[in-house]
Amino acid sequence: MAYTMLDFAEDILAKVEKPLTYQEIWAAGMEKNLTNKLSITGKTPWQTLGARLYVDTKENPNTKFIKVGKNPVRFFLAARSSEVSQDLIEKINLEQRKEKRESDHYEERDLHPLLTYFAYSNPAFNRGRNIFTKTIFHEKSKKSGYSEWLHPDLVGFYLPIEEWNENLVEFNRISDNNALKLFSFEL
Repeated sequence: MAYTMLDFAEDILAKVEKPLTYQEIWAAGMEKNLTNKLSITGKTPWQTLGARLYVDTKENPNTKFIKVGKNPVRFFLAARSSEVSQDLIEKINLEQRKEKRESDHYEERDLHPLLTYFAYSNPAFNRGRNIFTKTIFHEKSKKSGYSEWLHPDLVGFYLPIEEWNENLVEFNRISDNNALKLFSFEL
């Protein structure tokens, strides 16, 4: 019988002291070279492992695993469930919150999707128009030196055709010249 993802998870969880996320299970298996036993072809086998564990704990009444905690869910062996106390779960959650606070570091560019969503969907800003944005990668620019405001972070535009009267639409069609309204955003 072939060595499955669930066998892999069972082997790892039999040797650990606390419940692990599927990513932690995968990392532990990589350290112990157990991934060589698996016949995997996908690019994200840890995601496959997670999917198999979630499905097995949800749909298999005879599963060997239990889910512990939430966000992220951790897995442990059902046979060792007596080792999982409420204190251990609280300790894991506390460590996780501490790690998350320490890793909360954002770059300016991480806010671009939020600004794009705001410009496109906020009627107080866009007055009901669809404003499309594009990030400017100013690091690739050959111009330098003048000021930090040389390049915006994002540019946006919209075609105001719906605001035009029929004569202007016809003139635009004849002249083949579209008018754009441009926006420039600096975070």
